[in-house]
Amino acid sequence: MRKLMLTILLFALACSSAFAAPAKNEVAAAIKANPQIVFDALNADKAQFLDILEAAIAERDSLERQKRFEANVANPLEPSIDPKRPHLGPLDAPITIVEYSDFLCAYCGQGSLTVQELLKLYPGQIRVFFKHYPAKPGSIEPAAIFEALGMQNKDTAWKFAELAFANQGTLVDGTGKGVAAILATLKADYKRVKKESEGREVLSRIEDDVREAKRFGIDGTPTFLINGIIVRGAVPIQEFESIINKLRAK
Repeated sequence: MRKLMLTILLFALACSSAFAAPAKNEVAAAIKANPQIVFDALNADKAQFLDILEAAIAERDSLERQKRFEANVANPLEPSIDPKRPHLGPLDAPITIVEYSDFLCAYCGQGSLTVQELLKLYPGQIRVFFKHYPAKPGSIEPAAIFEALGMQNKDTAWKFAELAFANQGTLVDGTGKGVAAILATLKADYKRVKKESEGREVLSRIEDDVREAKRFGIDGTPTFLINGIIVRGAVPIQEFESIINKLRAK
């Protein structure tokens, strides 16, 4: 037990600046005189020491996340918001999620499902804007189709997005057959949508999205901005909820 207490004391000494100078000096002197006691203490109860270590790391990570949150709230990123583009949720919702995504990215499919769950958890509180970061070969075509559909009917565009993420395997061959099949399911005019997807306005939107993402230091998908606070990757929904709840509390 004495060795375990020493272990705790040593670890606390290493991780905290709250120790008084005399206590630090006494521990340091004891270690210098007999450094073997450190190894004996660690070996006495490895499992309990690891539990203490993991708890300390978790507490440190929590504090760091809180610091990053406060810094991001003070200086949020400011993406361009165009209400004419496809979006979900009311335009006056207090929480805005901007999703930078790639239709051929498996993790983006997971992230999209998470956003759908958030809309259910916070009805009327979230608006979602979809932006493109087409990094994989062949991913520009479905991005352009989504935007072309959005100019005709926003609901159809979102249905296309759901089907595209659910059928990524049919999109990766680059033949266009997968896109055509999805448009047939939606009863959309393939020739018309295809022609409009190749127009300058659609391509400009995609190019603007990529430029904006790079300006924000985004280099992978999916990446999300929650009221300007960046979230990288298909993280668990709890991380989104934590940020959203803090923003709502403020």
